[in-house]
Amino acid sequence: MANASIHPSGDHDPDVVTVMVQAPSWEFHFRARLSELARLRSIRQADWSARRALQIGDAAGIPVHWAINDDSVTALIGHDDENWHIAFLMPVETIDRLAAEAAEQLPEPDPPTPYPGQPEILQPDVSPTSPHRPARSGRFPPTSGAA
Repeated sequence: MANASIHPSGDHDPDVVTVMVQAPSWEFHFRARLSELARLRSIRQADWSARRALQIGDAAGIPVHWAINDDSVTALIGHDDENWHIAFLMPVETIDRLAAEAAEQLPEPDPPTPYPGQPEILQPDVSPTSPHRPARSGRFPPTSGAA
């Protein structure tokens, strides 16, 4: 059995975390963005027998690649998933818990704006109670002054 925990990285970016995965005979630390770490929810699609892997995080500046084979997940530390320096094997349940914890820590997304790409301050306020809504004069187009 392996345990995993997520800790703040100490960087100025709150989305970057340090992860510790620990088994009775080894301990592995790596850094990743929470948004990337949550991608481990799709680990079952990274089937090693089909030569698929997810690149998520880095250990001492070296990329970490993740793959599954049966019910075991392997973290491959190296510049690619074929030529790696060291690997750690752990149960898929450990990665399921890690991915769920990362997803829970993700910040809520900003609500969509009615005018995508335009800063909110520049968006027109056209609600019926808006003091900035033009008055209707009964003529089209509206005119200012006496009708």
